[in-house]
Amino acid sequence: MTQYLVATASEKTTAAACEYLRDKLEDGDRVNVLTVDVPDESDDREAALDLAQVRLADVTEIRTFRRDGEPAREIVTFVRENDVDEIIMGPARQGGISTIGSTTRAVLSRVDKPVFVVPADPA
Repeated sequence: MTQYLVATASEKTTAAACEYLRDKLEDGDRVNVLTVDVPDESDDREAALDLAQVRLADVTEIRTFRRDGEPAREIVTFVRENDVDEIIMGPARQGGISTIGSTTRAVLSRVDKPVFVVPADPA
């Protein structure tokens, strides 16, 4: 069993992560979808969580989580508490795949698990 974490703050990231995972998932795999609420920041986090259920529920078990706090810290804590095998994230809120945001950079520097960065706008 492989345990994945999709760390997302947008429907675009969730859609790209679901596309990446759809053909990769095997029986018994688990997908955790985590979004972290940031005060005074507009978002579509609830829609991002719902989208994962719609896109992957027919393939495997999906568990969704919504936390408050600093995104990188919450993601790293979740990875450690839940023995996640692979993390899937978007590149940055603004910009394309060539722009790796501060949250993704912070996670990359704090975990010893593979981090797959999905394209911001999958083709």
